[in-house]
Amino acid sequence: MENDIEQARASNMEEDKASTPNKGKDIDVGSASDIEMATNILAKLETEVRRMSFQQRSECCIYRVPKPLRNVNWKAYAPLLISIGPLNRENKRLEAMEKEKLKYLKKLTERDGMDGKKIIDILISIKNQEERLRHCYSEKFKLIESRDFVEMILLDAVFIIQFLSESKDDKGPKNFEPRMTFDIREDLMLLENQLPLFIIQEIYDHVNPPSQDATAIPFLDLATFHFGKYTFSQGVETSPSVKGSRHFTDLLRNLMLNGAIQRSYSLNPIMLKYSAVMLRKAGVKFQATQDKCLVNIKFEKGVLKIPRLEVDHCFERLVRNIMALEQCCNPFEAYACSYIKFMDHLIDSAEDVSLLVRKGIILNWLGDDAAVSNMINHFCENIGDNYTCFGDISQKINAHYESRFNHMKATLKLIYFPNIWRGTATVAAAILLILTLIQTIKSFL
Repeated sequence: MENDIEQARASNMEEDKASTPNKGKDIDVGSASDIEMATNILAKLETEVRRMSFQQRSECCIYRVPKPLRNVNWKAYAPLLISIGPLNRENKRLEAMEKEKLKYLKKLTERDGMDGKKIIDILISIKNQEERLRHCYSEKFKLIESRDFVEMILLDAVFIIQFLSESKDDKGPKNFEPRMTFDIREDLMLLENQLPLFIIQEIYDHVNPPSQDATAIPFLDLATFHFGKYTFSQGVETSPSVKGSRHFTDLLRNLMLNGAIQRSYSLNPIMLKYSAVMLRKAGVKFQATQDKCLVNIKFEKGVLKIPRLEVDHCFERLVRNIMALEQCCNPFEAYACSYIKFMDHLIDSAEDVSLLVRKGIILNWLGDDAAVSNMINHFCENIGDNYTCFGDISQKINAHYESRFNHMKATLKLIYFPNIWRGTATVAAAILLILTLIQTIKSFL
């Protein structure tokens, strides 16, 4: 046995020598041209690594919506009137609004304290941050020259500043009809239609220097006031989470999640198996809470507590863009996606929506329960179920439904004691049955 092992070891050593003839010898480094080529390759790779590191630090945050999501409902991501930033810059259908941007720039230059020097300072500031601005987008836009890029940022930022400033009162901007104002407001929340907030903030401070105008509203407060008009974010004040917003879609997400309960994510979590109507038959009670944060859902002592959800005609575009942002930028903190997935499992039909409307959990401005059900059931198409933060709640609700005792108790209450009159009749019938039974027994004695 030992001889066989030694022979095998010697054979392996011979094979190693044959396969590595240069082992132990100096490696031929090649000619001068080879060395130059290798040096150039190394320099190129080091440049790419440095560029990649810069991109990671810059935290790219403005994306083109992935095709699987866009294919479900492309209209939810497409601007109606105005292009902001480079992603929709080539859309010919939006060119008419470029004149309105120039009008707003003209109006800005006519303000007291504004002159050509200030505009030049703003342009220089944009130029100095061009590389950082470009890295905020998921695409490189090599065909957009530096001059055009800087001009685009100036015009778009000035339009946003002027539009939001004129939207502070109920009358809205004077340049646009109410319907156009509504469409522009919708366009400003789209993921593909964004400028980084830091550059808008900087230009706003140039235009309204805090040191010179004590009455000027901070830009983030102005933006929060404007986008806080959406139903789920009414009354939300500027908070630390909102201050970290990178663009308007991110701001809307932060407004939506302001005050959210911290939850843990899990891989392949337990999902809710049963709809609202089915859960009611198992004795689950539904309660609308006054919590302003939609995702703060709780299940305590058989009561499913859900913050009120207002569904209007803006709801689908808003939610789809926030979900797209989470899929691109926050896949492991996708609170909005998790919330919609939970509601998708809770709602299977118009009957489920009707139940939640009666309980005050859904405020349906669409007027059609089937339309709400259909909308919510299509939100999660092409969005995976691998991660969610409602696995623990879903597990408790599933366990409650699968308890036979809970079904029996719920049946007794829903069928025999739904109200005082039915309950009284049930008790009377039971007493009559008992008395009849006693009488029957006595007759045999």
